[in-house]
Amino acid sequence: MAFAGGGLNNSSARDSAPGPRFFVFAVISVVLMYFDQRDGWSERIRYVLQAGAYPIQVAVGSPRMLWTALTDLFQTRASLRTENAALRDRERALSLATMRNQALEQENARLRGLNAALPPLVARSKLADVVSVELGRLRQRLVVNQGDFAGLYRSQAVVDSEGLVGQLVRVGPWSAEVMLITDPAHAVPVEILRTGLRTIAEGTGNEEELRLPFLPATADVKAGDELITSGLGGVFPAGIPVGTIIEKVRDPDEIVARVRATPRATLARDRQVIALWFNPDHPAAPVKPALLKDLPEAPTGQPLLTPGPAQPAATRPAATKPEPPAKAPATPAKAGPASSASPPPAQPAPRPPAPAENPAPATSAGESR
Repeated sequence: MAFAGGGLNNSSARDSAPGPRFFVFAVISVVLMYFDQRDGWSERIRYVLQAGAYPIQVAVGSPRMLWTALTDLFQTRASLRTENAALRDRERALSLATMRNQALEQENARLRGLNAALPPLVARSKLADVVSVELGRLRQRLVVNQGDFAGLYRSQAVVDSEGLVGQLVRVGPWSAEVMLITDPAHAVPVEILRTGLRTIAEGTGNEEELRLPFLPATADVKAGDELITSGLGGVFPAGIPVGTIIEKVRDPDEIVARVRATPRATLARDRQVIALWFNPDHPAAPVKPALLKDLPEAPTGQPLLTPGPAQPAATRPAATKPEPPAKAPATPAKAGPASSASPPPAQPAPRPPAPAENPAPATSAGESR
């Protein structure tokens, strides 16, 4: 037993000695590092180990991925509605911003067009916004947000970027009323640009139509002719665009033609208009009606068919038609041989009365004897 026990103790002591085993493992490590540096054995071993560990990594990460997928799949309907509502609100805000930008661009274009449309004789202008529009068959009016405090006055010309709009008929402290050129009670002196023919354009109660009722059937007018203001009337200067002729109808039974035109101004769609002040020294400026009262009145001749006042007898001319001579009254013949023997003397032929004031009547035969 003692021998056996001593043998056992000696073998365990030899097994626990680190020297031989350390030397063996060190040699193996050096050899592996040499071949790894030379042939890349570690990369091959690592590749094989990674391929074997991939299924284990997938199995370990699958529960988390499955939970995320289930959460996205069963997301609540309320959250989706909230997100859709937020997206719709954002889209609406962007649409409003886009429309505001477009409106500003259009307004800038209109303002540039208004300034470009002003004739050179304009001394001053005032921009006014349209407050209300009345486009009825009997009234065609606009109400603007400028009035007496802005210097506006009655009969002032109003235009837009395309042409003539009308004139002011009522002016209040902060607003004014514009009678459009298409109002049935409005008339504007115009000129056909192609021929220079002057006439008057009247409103029809339709914002898209004017009529020219005073053109003869033989007038040189055709569709497409441009109408401009003629400068007559003392309200509108010459040269402002008014409209375009669209139709001319000749009726052989009428002496005037039926001519229709369309206004150049966009009367139903105007948002801003311009009131004009003209330079009175400009040759094309309209003549003020107040200045016409100072002009001397031209003498006029008396019509021939109008009877004049009674003239005195001394200056009144004699009648051109001669009066018929008075017949001699028959006188009884005296008894006696003379009257029975000889006939009465022959009566001379009557002569026209002399151009005297009171012609003497012819005498009878008895008185001449």
